[in-house]
Amino acid sequence: MSFAFNDENKITITRLTKRYPQPKALILPLLWLAQKQEGFISEEAMQIISELSHMPYMHIYSVTTFYTMFKLEKPKKRVLEVCRTLSCELNGSELIKKYLLDAHSDDYEIIEVECMGACGGAPMCTLDGKYLEKVTPKMLEEILNAN
Repeated sequence: MSFAFNDENKITITRLTKRYPQPKALILPLLWLAQKQEGFISEEAMQIISELSHMPYMHIYSVTTFYTMFKLEKPKKRVLEVCRTLSCELNGSELIKKYLLDAHSDDYEIIEVECMGACGGAPMCTLDGKYLEKVTPKMLEEILNAN
């Protein structure tokens, strides 16, 4: 399998290159583009990002593995992430996690993650990368049944 950014992403990369004069600043936007395009970030994608950002492959790998939102393998199922940091925990994320594990673990990959940066919307989750804020089990049931 070989990776190449699609034509739409190549246009976006050209625009980003003008916005960020330091190629190193392209790393996160390029990782997001690769993951959005393929559903995960492959070694081939990291190699191309290494070349575009003028950074060593291992630097790209370390950035990719540092952040929980980047996936190194294509998900086998749809992905539900549950924030487990203090704001979300105080607002019911443990209840959300228990509900998901009890009712939906066969259909979804359920992952606990660190802060998603939306503490004002706690508790929060993502469904295939889309933020869901002020989540309740009932709200999740409605969303998951609609999908």
